[in-house]
Amino acid sequence: MVLDFGAISYLAVILSAAAICILGSFWYSPMVFWNTWQTLKGLKQKDLPSVGKVMTGSILMAIVNSFLLAIIAQWSNIDGWADGLWLGLVVGLVIAGTSATNALYEGMKLKLYLITAGFHVISIIIAGIIIGSFS
Repeated sequence: MVLDFGAISYLAVILSAAAICILGSFWYSPMVFWNTWQTLKGLKQKDLPSVGKVMTGSILMAIVNSFLLAIIAQWSNIDGWADGLWLGLVVGLVIAGTSATNALYEGMKLKLYLITAGFHVISIIIAGIIIGSFS
């Protein structure tokens, strides 16, 4: 496999990273899963890390994840949003499956695992659709 960094759409990488961050802001908001997630984690407000540190790390990881997905899309000859959707689904399920092992060893409650894994699967599907649309 040959990797051509010039063939990667960096606009797609940035847009998919932004989409991941937007979904995360919604997914982990008090309107959706924040209160349940915080309760299941057993965290009090004073236990939480600074928002700046968390957001900086989240943005950086969204960019890295989107870039790596773009590399996989190039290797896989993804052509269009539908191919990107399937790529995102497969990669998202691999991430969810891998994190399931950690969840089992940690004794994580199923609901907590589903909140976290669900975010990863849906965010990578969206990223795949965006990246595929630029292929």
